[in-house]
Amino acid sequence: MREELWLRIYRETVRPLYGYMAKRTGGNRALTEDIVQESYLRALDSWKGRAVPEAPLAWLKQVARNILIDCLRRRKWDADAGPGRAEGVEPRTPADEFESLELFMAVAALGRKKARALEAFYFDGLSVREIAAEMAVSERAVEGLLRRARGSLRAVLPEARAEGGTHV
Repeated sequence: MREELWLRIYRETVRPLYGYMAKRTGGNRALTEDIVQESYLRALDSWKGRAVPEAPLAWLKQVARNILIDCLRRRKWDADAGPGRAEGVEPRTPADEFESLELFMAVAALGRKKARALEAFYFDGLSVREIAAEMAVSERAVEGLLRRARGSLRAVLPEARAEGGTHV
């Protein structure tokens, strides 16, 4: 890949990618920066000798999301580390980190369409109309996706069940 092309892609995508990840890491700067850096390293490796994807930002967001899921899974199952003890990562509080992890894993388990609708609405701040346009479906379909996704989250998140589902 030519250096000029790489620099242009980087300049056009770094801020949106960082913002996307910052919302999903609960503002954990160190984790966000690590994931963004790793995403670009994977892009460099993957795009060598191949054409750059049509939508580099979409590609980078998907890679970053997958890296975050892998990171959270490792931390969840690493009994020795415990919440917040991953190297170089300082959470706001262990309770905040656990809740973020639990929520992110629950959203990731919903399936692609439900997860994307929830992420777009709650993390990205998109309207139902904007989500419908992005997903190429009707607004009513998005409302249904959001309703079913929230119901699925209520069923799996303990706090949502205990509180009657008011925050999901």
